[in-house]
Amino acid sequence: MTWDYTKKNYKKQADADVVWRLERQINYGTPAGKLKRAELKKYLPILNIPEDRRTFLSLLVWNKKKF
Repeated sequence: MTWDYTKKNYKKQADADVVWRLERQINYGTPAGKLKRAELKKYLPILNIPEDRRTFLSLLVWNKKKF
């Protein structure tokens, strides 16, 4: 794992906070595979991610262009 958390600490934090896990997966990659679409739809407006990634994910999730 290339992140700054051990697997045990990551698992505990990820289970406790979905927003934290999604932000880390989007910013640093997804070690577990794909993002869950339902979670992404629910939390995308409040995620602390770069605007270009937010726009790209919005396009994928809702098929909306925000240019």
